[in-house]
Amino acid sequence: MRVSELIISGYLGYLLVLAWALPLPAARRKVVALVALADLALVWWISKAETTAGVVVRDWLPALQILIGYWLSGAFFLRPMTGVEAWLAKWDRTLFDEVGARHIAERGPRWLLEYLELAYLAVYLLVPLGFGVAYWLTPALDADRYWTIVVAAELACYAMLPWIQTRPPRALRLHAAIEDRRLAIHRLNGLVLGLGSIQVNTFPSGHAAGAFATAFAVGLFVPGAFPAFVVLATSITIASVIGRYHYAADSAAGVLVAIGVWWLAG
Repeated sequence: MRVSELIISGYLGYLLVLAWALPLPAARRKVVALVALADLALVWWISKAETTAGVVVRDWLPALQILIGYWLSGAFFLRPMTGVEAWLAKWDRTLFDEVGARHIAERGPRWLLEYLELAYLAVYLLVPLGFGVAYWLTPALDADRYWTIVVAAELACYAMLPWIQTRPPRALRLHAAIEDRRLAIHRLNGLVLGLGSIQVNTFPSGHAAGAFATAFAVGLFVPGAFPAFVVLATSITIASVIGRYHYAADSAAGVLVAIGVWWLAG
């Protein structure tokens, strides 16, 4: 198995253990167990791929595994930890009220806010886009090295959800002046989240960690594309806070996770 596949398998095994160790409702426990076991079988089967088509599927499959890992983590949310939410909100108050970030949401140019919302929306395409750029522009791409950085950063964030359970600031209407601007793409983001999100907060932020990990991974193989991906990752991280999708501490921690994984991966 590749290192990235071992990380995915280890994460699925971790969720399997927690599904039986934590007081989950029986229905959720069964879903986690069935999906995790089926996915483990898929990872093992695809790791044996020898045909050209099979290797291509194997190279791209981690993008789907990240989504599966995200959705499975949501099954472990039982109740919000209000003390942790208050701690996160305290840092947001410092940023919005003392540093003045609320002025961006209240009086920032509409084009800037729409751009940030668009950047946040683009996060769903960023992971496959980054791999696509590296895949097409790098002869004999080391797909495992690329995915090791991205998968490890993303799953490290999702692995914390069973232990740190909070609601996103938008759900609590914390510093939600952005809602009064009636931005088209902000409303679109709300619709997308309503359809595909697990409706809870991840600390550290998987959005920030995944965006920066993707930028670092792309930079290893296509240095010329690194600045563009860093700009996009930075925009996504800022948008996640201004748009109230994440607390500031979530996003800062997510960036640190990406940096740590990139450093460890060499």
